[in-house]
Amino acid sequence: MEKIVSLLKKLVSINSIYPNEKELANYLFNLFKSKNYKVSKQNVEKDRYNIIVEKGKGKKTIGLYAHLDTVDTTNLDWNSNPFNLKIDGDKAFGLGAFDMKGGMVANILSFLEYEPKNIVLRLFFVVDEENISKGGFKLIDSQFINNLSCVISTEPSFKYGNQGIVTGRPGRTVYELFIKTIPVHYALYEEKKDLVYFLGLFIKELKKFNKILDEKKQFLFIKDIKTKVSGMSTISEINIEIDSCILPPESGQSILKKIESNLKKINSKFGFNFKIKIKERQTPYLNGYQLNKNNHYLKSMIQSIETVTNKKAIPYFRSSIADENIFGFNKITTLGIGPIGDNAHAPNEWVSLKSISTLKEIIIDFFKKND
Repeated sequence: MEKIVSLLKKLVSINSIYPNEKELANYLFNLFKSKNYKVSKQNVEKDRYNIIVEKGKGKKTIGLYAHLDTVDTTNLDWNSNPFNLKIDGDKAFGLGAFDMKGGMVANILSFLEYEPKNIVLRLFFVVDEENISKGGFKLIDSQFINNLSCVISTEPSFKYGNQGIVTGRPGRTVYELFIKTIPVHYALYEEKKDLVYFLGLFIKELKKFNKILDEKKQFLFIKDIKTKVSGMSTISEINIEIDSCILPPESGQSILKKIESNLKKINSKFGFNFKIKIKERQTPYLNGYQLNKNNHYLKSMIQSIETVTNKKAIPYFRSSIADENIFGFNKITTLGIGPIGDNAHAPNEWVSLKSISTLKEIIIDFFKKND
């Protein structure tokens, strides 16, 4: 436990609130360089880079993923210094302790303690996960994912503790809808000239995309509305932002086509000018993925969890998006297992030290089963 506490204390003490991951990246680079491991810096943008560490030889590569960045302290009151790890029994309090420096500790220690015989082990420390995944997209388009058979992400375990295995996530896309018409004097009002009436019909159709399948939930909703109107006239322009949570096998593009089809159907009675498109941003939006339940590495992880914890493993579909979407959508087996804790993205964030130790042992057992 001493190694876990010492390393977690160091990682938490380094401020890595995005986009300021440089100090933490340099610390990890120097740590592994001093131990004579093969370590690389992958430039993402100025003063921001992923760190990749590797050891072992073989045809299969198993990756351990962790993101370097944390969110801000949210300007709310902490009961302790968020950059000074506070230990209270099994709980360790600090910014990023749960999301995800606790998982990072498990990755580092399992990598250092296990000597592979016939596999390659690769550590990925990635920037910008808490923002728009610049680091993740840079990584997926690089040689560092060559021969990558499986990725283990030690993101926080929100639901099932050390027993949970994330086997899929939804996707997310933000759309922009622009609707225009020639305004008329309010005295000449008719429903067929009313953009808001049109919008009401559209929202009704939009709700048909919403569904719940077991633990999986898909929804689309209006996130923002801006209108343009002059004096005693009808509205001439509406700009709408639509957010989404999309279940595979649907993607952002497939949903876009369906929305556009619905709009054309409604608009046949109005004749408005409209345009629907995916909102631009620097990186693509994340599409969802779902791992096959018969996947070899999933079965192996189930066995490792049950071996170490003596409890039944629980594969489940996670309700949020993360860098794991990038790996999973690109057909790389992606398994999410994490430590126990609470208050991610909130004051007094904490992680269970015992759960980090358990997580490390699960990872090492998984290595043994696949070496």
